[in-house]
Amino acid sequence: MRLTDFHTHAFPDALAPVAVAQLARQGGIPYHYDGTVAGLLGAMARAGVDRAVVAPVATKPSQVRTINDWVTSLDDPRLVPFGAMHPDFEDPGAEIARATALGIRGLKMHGEYQAFAPDDPRMVPIYAAAERHGLIMLFHAGADVGPQTVRGTPEAFARMLDAHPTLTVVLAHMGGFRQWAGVREHLLGRSVYLDTAYTLGHLPDEEFVALVRDHGVDRVLFGSDGPWTDAAVELERLRAMPFSASELAAICGGNAARLLG
Repeated sequence: MRLTDFHTHAFPDALAPVAVAQLARQGGIPYHYDGTVAGLLGAMARAGVDRAVVAPVATKPSQVRTINDWVTSLDDPRLVPFGAMHPDFEDPGAEIARATALGIRGLKMHGEYQAFAPDDPRMVPIYAAAERHGLIMLFHAGADVGPQTVRGTPEAFARMLDAHPTLTVVLAHMGGFRQWAGVREHLLGRSVYLDTAYTLGHLPDEEFVALVRDHGVDRVLFGSDGPWTDAAVELERLRAMPFSASELAAICGGNAARLLG
């Protein structure tokens, strides 16, 4: 089994130092590698991670094609490219078809940086194209350390799942950063994956373990949210919790293998 980090970020070398420093200042948080692909691969090696999903976000429609060209050019078996899309992109179906042909395995969406709710009508053609091409939808969920809005609420995701029951969805931050009571009320046990990104240490350990088991260990994915955490530290925290070896194997790689192959 390969250890998979389902939630990481990287930028083109020329952009990485500026982007990471700006985001760190905005959120008031440190970063643990420089945002480059080489920095990500170094962090993976230190943590013993075999492969990682690279999940870029387009904050403007004009960035979508450029990001998709870049992420699919990485051509490294250790990196799984997820593409970018924006709710205001003019022809999402055509671009999603093009990016799928280039090799993307999913799409990353961030409602706080892209100003949409998951049940926004603008998202319907994006969901339809993702379903058509067998792509995974990875969403930022819940609050964010930067923007102060919370559009990706558990209630809104539940409505989206009701409307698109065959869509493959991963909700970051265990379904909703700092919205975990709502996750329990609206998302627990549903056919949706949750990732662990930027959750450990924010959600008390006993609540984290209970949420994982109550939702279903087979629908939880390890994610670091690098560079905003250190994957090695995150894995150490996870392994210190009272999970069995089989539960850890599922969270750290088995479930991702089922999704990604």
